Amino acid sequence: MNKITIMEASVRKWERIIAGERSDGGVLDCPPCRIFYPLICVGCPIAQYTGKKFCKGTPYIDWYWHQNDVHGKMFRKVYCPECERLARNMRDFMKEIVEHLKAQKAEKEARAK
Repeated sequence: MNKITIMEASVRKWERIIAGERSDGGVLDCPPCRIFYPLICVGCPIAQYTGKKFCKGTPYIDWYWHQNDVHGKMFRKVYCPECERLARNMRDFMKEIVEHLKAQKAEKEARAK
């Protein structure tokens, strides 16, 4: 299981949400959640990065509550400029984790030489 690939898939998910091509299904369509949520987030690259489970400490919390409190719709997607800003924050955070994982991998490979 390649955590970089999983997180790159998460970046693509958020890019599609920003583009208006899909909605956010939460744990049902989150690439890392599909693997790690049933394990109570153990091993999840997001939880490892933040030190918190269930996406606490990520931009997802603001996205979720904005969707719930402002729009109150079943499908979480971009409805307004604030939605777009929050979705971009989440996408950028996923990119940050990808870069972190790539740096860790490069460091590990450099030490192995």
